[in-house]
Amino acid sequence: MPQDWIEYLPKEESRKRQSQRRRLRRLQVFRRRGFWIGLCVAVYALWCLSMLVSGDILAFSFALIPLVTMPAIAWLTWWLVFRDFHQ
Repeated sequence: MPQDWIEYLPKEESRKRQSQRRRLRRLQVFRRRGFWIGLCVAVYALWCLSMLVSGDILAFSFALIPLVTMPAIAWLTWWLVFRDFHQ
């Protein structure tokens, strides 16, 4: 028994629809917010590492501060909001 309605289409149309679905699935990755956040963090980390490699240690340490403190600040904000709404 066919699992998908595409299997009922003629072979030519079925292949076209399946390739269209695969292409749309690949493009969905770029529409996710997490992808763009991860990409920005990765680019920023590479920029920080380029400063370290070039020998500018002071600029590297200052550039690394937001990257290190951001998760702690986000967790603290979540905890404060959670505590406020659940007391």
